[in-house]
Amino acid sequence: MTERTAIDLLIEGGTVITMDADRCIYDLGYVVIRDGKIAAVGAGASGLAAVDRFDATGMVILPGLVNAHNHLDQCVYRSCFDGPQPDESLSFWHMALGLTRERAQAAASLSLLDLAHYGVTTTQESHFTHYHSDSTDGVCDAILDSGMRAVVGRGFSDGPQLPEPYREWSSDVIDDLNRLEKAYDSQYITICSEPSVSIRCTPEAITAMYDWTVDRGKRWHMHLGHHSLELADAMEMWGMGTVQYAESLGVLGPELVAVHCTRSGLLDQEIGLLGEYQVNVAHCPSLVMRAGSVPPPIWELEKLGARVVIGVDGSNSNNGQNIWEAMKWAVYLQRSVTGDRYLGSAEQALEMTTIKAAQALGMGHRVGSLEPGKEADVALFRRDQFHLVPDAMLVSNLVYSGISTRADTVLVGGKAILRGGRSTVFDENEVVARVREAQASMIEEAGYRGKIGLSAVWPVVTS
Repeated sequence: MTERTAIDLLIEGGTVITMDADRCIYDLGYVVIRDGKIAAVGAGASGLAAVDRFDATGMVILPGLVNAHNHLDQCVYRSCFDGPQPDESLSFWHMALGLTRERAQAAASLSLLDLAHYGVTTTQESHFTHYHSDSTDGVCDAILDSGMRAVVGRGFSDGPQLPEPYREWSSDVIDDLNRLEKAYDSQYITICSEPSVSIRCTPEAITAMYDWTVDRGKRWHMHLGHHSLELADAMEMWGMGTVQYAESLGVLGPELVAVHCTRSGLLDQEIGLLGEYQVNVAHCPSLVMRAGSVPPPIWELEKLGARVVIGVDGSNSNNGQNIWEAMKWAVYLQRSVTGDRYLGSAEQALEMTTIKAAQALGMGHRVGSLEPGKEADVALFRRDQFHLVPDAMLVSNLVYSGISTRADTVLVGGKAILRGGRSTVFDENEVVARVREAQASMIEEAGYRGKIGLSAVWPVVTS
């Protein structure tokens, strides 16, 4: 590259963690962006002129983080169903009847805003409540507004154990997948299929979703090995575990992103199957802890041939969107379960939320690392945040001390969606107000006023 080459943006002066094949770190380095793509990455000063220059002195420059599993709309239920309830009539499913397109958009906007503040530029989305037929559209609208990228799983359940209106028919789902794909598939959104939980879906529906995805060269998603109760149900229904059942249907393979796969929800022999079929496993550590489950043996799975990546899950399961928290717990949970205080590393955790997560979602050729030709999705973090100082071991600090880490600037396709710690695409106060109103309305419509309040167990006194 010469000085005569047109450069849109030159990011220079920071520590560049590339996540390329060699995992090179340039200290200090630069990233050159042209036409929304990364044109060059290197060490030292570039010596190049640019239309715009970003001085990244005192910052760490990362590829935009990739979140492997989420339910973006679920922030509207945040903490409403967290733990034992004094009133057993409270139901997430019932409250979800009020998730209109507008409310889904409001809720997803807040989740996306939160993710962006943590440096996430690409997320998976699992949307499985369709009591309003256009609620998925609301989520997709929010994604487009956010400027971020997402793989949107159009989830559903058609099992005979589900009552109306929770049950859908696979033929209707296929029609809706085709509609959503035509409306939203782009460089920012990829629509994919998702039979949400195997025990809630008929075998015909699962294979139909598999066929729809494979015919298009996409990934598909399904919750497997969620917890011990799911395993017990699977054994009663089929006499086998959920992974074994997927194998029996001929749908186990590298096209699948299997969500959770906790040790509590798997039979011993299913660990080997996930490796043998090179399945992508989306591990959500906060959900594992909240559910009282045992985490999957992530590095054993890796050695056997599976690819394990990290997701934050939805705010109904996790209460937050902090991917740095998920990285830390992913490592620490493995050490707690095995008793090996040195098992795993910060570097492995960061791989699972960058290049490996991108590969699991079928986007490794586009995002997940800072390399020429890839999308200019970049996250910049100030190194002088108190919890990151001193920073001689920067990668370890980011993962193990980074629960409070917020991005300074985030680019998607070379365009800033966050600058100086504030969104450039959302009015943050408006997003907060809209999701508060959505939650209040849904609580009222579900008949839960007075049942969901400031505390689930303590008395609340008002003036």
